[in-house]
Amino acid sequence: MPFPAPSTWINGRAEQSHIDDGASLRDPNTGAELASSRSSSSEQIDRAVAAASGAHADGRWSSLGAERRAPLLCALADGLDARADEIARLDALNSGVPISVTRLFASSNGDTVRSAADRALALGDAEAVPADGRDVRIHRVPWGPAALLMPWNAPSAMAVKKLGFALAAGASAVMKPSPASPWSALLVAEAAAEAGLPEGVVNLVLGGAEAGAQLVEDRRIAAISMTGATPTGRAIAAAAAPRFTRLRLELGSNNPAIVLPDADIEATARALVAGATKLSGQWCEAPRRVLAASAVHDRLVEALRTELATLRIGSSLDDTTTLGPVAFEGRRRELTAQRDDLAARGATIVEVGTTPDEGFFFPPTLAVGDDIEPDSEIFGPLLAVEAFDAVEDAVRRANSGQVGLAGYVFSDDIDAASSLGAALVAGEVKVNGTSVLDMSPHSAQSFFGSSGIGGHGDAELLEFFVGKRIVGTDAPGLPL
Repeated sequence: MPFPAPSTWINGRAEQSHIDDGASLRDPNTGAELASSRSSSSEQIDRAVAAASGAHADGRWSSLGAERRAPLLCALADGLDARADEIARLDALNSGVPISVTRLFASSNGDTVRSAADRALALGDAEAVPADGRDVRIHRVPWGPAALLMPWNAPSAMAVKKLGFALAAGASAVMKPSPASPWSALLVAEAAAEAGLPEGVVNLVLGGAEAGAQLVEDRRIAAISMTGATPTGRAIAAAAAPRFTRLRLELGSNNPAIVLPDADIEATARALVAGATKLSGQWCEAPRRVLAASAVHDRLVEALRTELATLRIGSSLDDTTTLGPVAFEGRRRELTAQRDDLAARGATIVEVGTTPDEGFFFPPTLAVGDDIEPDSEIFGPLLAVEAFDAVEDAVRRANSGQVGLAGYVFSDDIDAASSLGAALVAGEVKVNGTSVLDMSPHSAQSFFGSSGIGGHGDAELLEFFVGKRIVGTDAPGLPL
């Protein structure tokens, strides 16, 4: 199939990205080169930000109000629906995630935008507040142009989520996908232009760290939403600090799972393997470090081994695949180094299944040992398993290291498990499950510790892009 041209989108129009990276995008299933890579030039990035800034300054989008923005957002949603099959295939090639999963993401992208529009309509642009009969209103005002930096593990889902809620809030935007996974974001920009959004409201630039640095350091950018690695997040926070730019950063976390003695071991193993291998193991909230009660530790390790053996390892484009390759060679090298480091600390390495000789496959792996906390975030199908004797020790270890996004507790005693979960340093703790989706339509979670700034939840995401401004008649006769 043809691949999208590596274009830069400015003012609703595509143009060739000026910089030849000298690199290429490769098929994670075979390692074969698929297309050459290009980046936006510094001048193109400057013009993209200028376009978004101009769109914000004259109010061509924000002044429409939620009601007049909604039909255009629905047109964008329809355009995403029409591109769902192509987006699913491109995401499977850019990320290594099995196409059965990328189809789920791609088929829901349109509904993500519709949901954002519905939330904005429900909130409105302003609301009157009680003020003894005086006209006093709280207005929801976009901060200004938003920089949206997307990861490579769920390319279209993250692009659409960030863009859809920014647009619903009335913000203009400059998107920058990961250089490893640019293709579906290009289709999102194309759908936005086709939907008839005003010029300058949606822009897209391509590139790596240099492009990202120029974007987040630009004084015209008022808000930054980024999902990615912790070192990148620290660099963005440092760049944004002098201007107090509004930040939402979802970063790394080695999410712990505590398995209590009364847990259903077979069901626990199924849930842990499912969680650790979702998105080819490249899921921010996947369980990474299992702390199992000593009484059930050995049984759990064997159950995990058995469950891993049921995975169907294969091409991300194969409908029957349940575990695909990781996204690129550098990701596989880092996983290999982490596995070897855990082995050097005394962990027993258990690899399960056979991987193809070609491509960027990493075998589903257990690292079984004592107190083997990883030094950095594991991001692939590698699961550390340790034993504990006292629950207090399990909680202490679960709350150490790079944590803060998610946690898991497994037990037949739901009340005890929930109580234990409330003690974990994490924004979301699930009992007896590892699903990707939220537990409730009202879910909300903060990014604790070094896992980021801000949090998850549709309401919180919509609010991120706006500030509140109160306007009204002052109260007479106040003493001060």
